[in-house]
Amino acid sequence: MKIILDTDGTMTDFNNFIQTEAIPYFINKYSMEIVSPNSLEIQDIFDMDTFFANYYNCSNKEAKKYTKKALDEFWIHPRYLKYSLFYKFRLGLCQYVKEMIKEGHDVEIHTSRDKTTDNNAVGRIARGLTRLQYLLNGIHLSKEKYHFYKSDKDKVKNIIESKPDIVFEDKPEIIECLKNNGIKCVCVEGCHNTEIVNQNSVYKSNCYSYDDVLNGTNEVLGKKNFKYFRKSAKSDLFYDKISCVKNVILKYFEPIILNGENIISDDDKPYIYAPNHRSTLDPLVINSIVNKHIHWAALLRFFEGKDSIFNNSKDPFLCNLTAQTFKKLEYIPIERKKDNPNANNFSSIRDMVGYLQINKKIGIFPEGTTSRPENQDFGYFDPAFILMAIKTNASILPITTYWFKDENNKKRVILNFGKPITVSGKTKEQIYDEYINIQQIQLDENKSVSELYKVDKNSKKTLLKSSKIYYN
Repeated sequence: MKIILDTDGTMTDFNNFIQTEAIPYFINKYSMEIVSPNSLEIQDIFDMDTFFANYYNCSNKEAKKYTKKALDEFWIHPRYLKYSLFYKFRLGLCQYVKEMIKEGHDVEIHTSRDKTTDNNAVGRIARGLTRLQYLLNGIHLSKEKYHFYKSDKDKVKNIIESKPDIVFEDKPEIIECLKNNGIKCVCVEGCHNTEIVNQNSVYKSNCYSYDDVLNGTNEVLGKKNFKYFRKSAKSDLFYDKISCVKNVILKYFEPIILNGENIISDDDKPYIYAPNHRSTLDPLVINSIVNKHIHWAALLRFFEGKDSIFNNSKDPFLCNLTAQTFKKLEYIPIERKKDNPNANNFSSIRDMVGYLQINKKIGIFPEGTTSRPENQDFGYFDPAFILMAIKTNASILPITTYWFKDENNKKRVILNFGKPITVSGKTKEQIYDEYINIQQIQLDENKSVSELYKVDKNSKKTLLKSSKIYYN
């Protein structure tokens, strides 16, 4: 889940700071009168441009210069250190953010603090103090997670382009713009945003307590979606921890990749990886190549510690290793009717749909087994994955695997990536025929390429160079 946070008015109680620090300062120094008490920005509260235009009997352009000078005098002062370093974040939201970071969610800060964009010492200090402010409140983020903007317009543009799942913001005009672009928002009630009301995509908190922030997230994302976001984030962390295994797999099997340009890079859409099935090692090799965490559907016996992915070894250690790894990766158990006539996979199907609805990737082996009828290229492809793709408007990535032994009698695998199949506007039968056709074409390609690796090295190099449709 990608979370974007505003700072002033969201992480901090900016209204309170303005009331206790800014308003007394400008009243005492300039004898200004409050014009718009429900505004957020100091210049709007006092209508400073109009004030200085009348005070100095000058043009609006000149008045804006006086406004800027007055604001600079207020902010470029030790009181900014007081605000940026010692003004505590809202406790409930701060606790929530720290928990989300710990779970593995992507958290970014987007702020339009004016001075932070200056390309000078003041700008560098302002940016550094902003990052230090988060650090002092216990929120640890890398430098690239902070985004600074000169204006709210630039901020909104970049938030929309970054495609967050949820944004914490307080300004009504920003929230309205984000809402109109389909982005979910949570805000805290303040004197400047009284017109904001709870809607499907906007939740208004009255205090930003921890429980209220969780409730707001559940409201705008949907309780079910938030659950899958959290499960996926935790499993992503575990996937990252064991990702070094991919180097071992790639080195040991030296997989041959065909049509690698079809490997998807889009993380903002749901995809179903749908390979044929030749080995229990298929998902490990595919994961190593695409370098993405895929929630694979796997037979229930692997989760029960009755089987392992290591050539189906029944060694207790390997079986337990397989079971624990599958569970931590949030793989999805499937029970076949031939294994249990009373098998019920409703909860597993619900989980797969749940992950797809938050744009995660799932993997399904439609053949359901590595066993095939003798002298047949494929077993029966169960079309259930197509129905799932239609339900969630997910694209299908056909992958065709082929294991063989090369000229050195070493076990190798060819992976052929088909063009993703879109399902919109197509019938189940049309999608099925398209998928089967791709599988057969790619298997024939795989077999042809495997022959190149069964000859001596010099001949193989010559054959590979002369081939225009294959590459290693």
